[in-house]
Formats: sequence, C-alpha cells, structure tokens
Amino acid sequence: MRRATLLSGLFLGLAAAGHAQTLRIHHIDVDQGAATLFVSPGGRTLLIDSGKNGHGGRLRAVMQQAGVTRIDHFVATHYHEDHYGGIDELRSAPQITIAAAYDRGDKAFLPASRRTSPTFVDYETHVGSMADALTRGETIALDPAMTVTCISAGGAVLGEANPAAPGNDENDMSISLLITFGRFRYFVGGDIETPTEAKIADRDLVMDVDVYNADHHGAENGSSPAFLTDLRPNAIVISNGSRADYRHPRQVTLDRMTGLSPRPAIFQTNKYLPTGDDGGNVADQFIADLEAVDADGTILITVNGAAGSYAVAYRGQSHTFPIKPRAPATSVVIASLLPDPVGDESIFEAVTLRNAGPSAVTLTGWVLRDAGGRVWALGSLGTLPAGQSATIRRNGMPLSLNNGGDEIVLLDAGGGERDRFRYTSAQEGVPIPTGH
Repeated sequence: MRRATLLSGLFLGLAAAGHAQTLRIHHIDVDQGAATLFVSPGGRTLLIDSGKNGHGGRLRAVMQQAGVTRIDHFVATHYHEDHYGGIDELRSAPQITIAAAYDRGDKAFLPASRRTSPTFVDYETHVGSMADALTRGETIALDPAMTVTCISAGGAVLGEANPAAPGNDENDMSISLLITFGRFRYFVGGDIETPTEAKIADRDLVMDVDVYNADHHGAENGSSPAFLTDLRPNAIVISNGSRADYRHPRQVTLDRMTGLSPRPAIFQTNKYLPTGDDGGNVADQFIADLEAVDADGTILITVNGAAGSYAVAYRGQSHTFPIKPRAPATSVVIASLLPDPVGDESIFEAVTLRNAGPSAVTLTGWVLRDAGGRVWALGSLGTLPAGQSATIRRNGMPLSLNNGGDEIVLLDAGGGERDRFRYTSAQEGVPIPTGH
C-alpha cells in the first residue's frame, strides 16, 4: 500500500490546469447506497465507496463502460454496508486489482456485532485489513492534474488538532474529500452529518464548489444551511434509492438546496417512489432512473478543463455547466501554520505561503494580521514564483500564532485581503495545513 502524501502537495494539480484531457466521474446506481468512480485525465482510477453487498456486478459494468480494468485507489468513507459492501466482489474472479485502499481506521470503535458480521468480515479479508487509515490533511496522489484532499475523518476536520469531542456516530465519522481538476472543485462527504458539516463551515474549509455529492443520500441531518452556503454548488448529485424506511432524499433537504442563490441544478440517481411521507424528488427530468428498480440510474459527469465546462449525462440527456471562475492571477494563499514549534516560539513559529497563480508575486508590503491587529511582515520572502511555496519564521515579529487557536488574515501591499484561516488548537511540532 502506498501511503497518502501530506497536504504539502495540495496544489500540484494547478500546474496542469490547462490540461486538454477530461476527468470523468461516474455516480454509479447502487440503489440505496453510494459508489463514485473517478477516471483521471491520465487514466488512473479512484473509487469512493462501493455500494451494498451484491453490487460488484454494477461496479464492473460501469468500469467496463469506462474502459478501466483496475482500481488504483479505493476509499471506504465509513463502515456502513451500503458504502463498502460491494468491494470484495471486485477482488474475486475475474479479479480486479485494487492497488491502494483507505478507510478511517479506528475499527475498535465498532460494536462487536458489526465487526463479526459476514459483510464486514468480507470487507476486512479482501480490502480493509490492507487499508491505510486516511486522516484529515492527507492527500491521495491520483493524477498530476488533480488534487484529492481529506477534509474530515473520524469526526475531526482539517486544522483541528485534538478534537475535544471526537466523533461518536458512524455516519458523521465519514471520510470527506475535496477533489480538484484545474479550476473544477468537487466535494464528497460520505454520510457526514450536521456536526462535522458545521466544523467544516466554521473554518471555511470547502468553499464555492462546482459539484456537491450530497451528504448522506440527501438525508435531513445533512446538507445543513451554513454548509450549503459555503459550498454554493452549481450542481448537486444525490445517490439514493427508493426505500421507504430511509425516505431519501428528504423534501426538507431538497428545499434547503433549492433555496440557495444561485439555485443549483439537483440530480438524483433514482426516483423515490413512495408517496405521502417526508421523502421527496426533484422534477423527473433531473432523475436518472424513474422506475428505481434496476441499475439504469448512473450519472456521468465529464469535466473538460480546456473548455472550462462540465456535462452531466444520464438517460440520454446532457446538461452543461461552466466551471466557476476562481482566484485572481496573483493567488497567494496560506498553505500551513506552525503555532507550536519545538523550541522558542518567538523565533521558530512559521508560516508557509503558496503562490497558486500563474505569475510570480512580489511580497513587499504583504503582512499577516491577527484579530488584535498585530502583524507579521512577509517582505523578506521577496518574490514568490508561480506554483511555488515559501516558509517564513516569526523571528521576533509582533504577531504570535496562539496555541489555543487564532484567526490569521493575509493582506497584500494595498491592504486587500487575500486569504483567511482560523484554527482552534495546536500540537507541538505539528504544522496545521489549511487546505487552501
């Protein structure tokens, strides 16, 4: 197994923003479950979740259509059978290679009844026992044109050093990922719910995405208002079935989504067929499988970076959207902070900046500022080349990175705000990646 690299590689994909090839994202119809297959511009594959037990055939069929014969990376977002149940079937004859696998670890958290269930034993035997534990701030090296960054795992989010209240709900302990391809941004959160969504929103960790793979199949306890306001997606995909006991998606959740401005286009893999309860549906024209009885509901998103657009296709229909415009050309961001170094904090506190734009930026007059107005001058960094990072130590400057949490703002020479990051705690010697 190859270990996920640390967040220092977050912006590798920006250098290939003009890549002429496409990213394909298959939202596989696994009924009441989730399975999303990414085929990168270079042909490498990432499978996030694998549907329920017995859905291996559906995964194979989509892989065959996509022209891929192996899974380079597999992520099980959490330990519910509708998210990992089908993966063992890919490891059986005819065998599909799974080169690297990830879950959140922490299997001792599970009740004994789940650890000994036949489906979980199958998962552990074929994949789980070999999986690396993916933690927030780590990235998966899928393709040079892309970034895949873990935003949350186990109920803790990026920038949260030691959560005072670790996760205690299996859904909310899901791995969530922010995936970028050039300017295109995509978020998938497994079954995270309001508590983890709130921490992501409080820290502005995921902002202004193009596509949102709806948390928890469109359940009422996900896609919370503050979280949706941060994401502001142009398109939402809901992986759902037609189970009356789950009632996904909930109408109240669809109402929250449609209340966003601008209003996103919302797509469902399957129509929710029962009536008279609190389940809901979008209009039929945005539902891939209207009968919800077979595997016809797969939704394919094809991202064309060169054209600056992506298409959502299903059931003979296709809807095209522009990729959102992003940061200005001189896009310098805070990449990481070291509030609690080993040694004298007044000397060794450190900040790393990254130039995510296409042009070099002179940092003369640029500063970091905290809520109390104290600053940290950045001019000694000189000129920061495009695509490069630079680290500066405090060396006695007034601004101190508070170990108990702080909010730091990056200002350019004209006083314009370029970036902002808030954290709540720090560990000695451990940098805090921002995800920016």
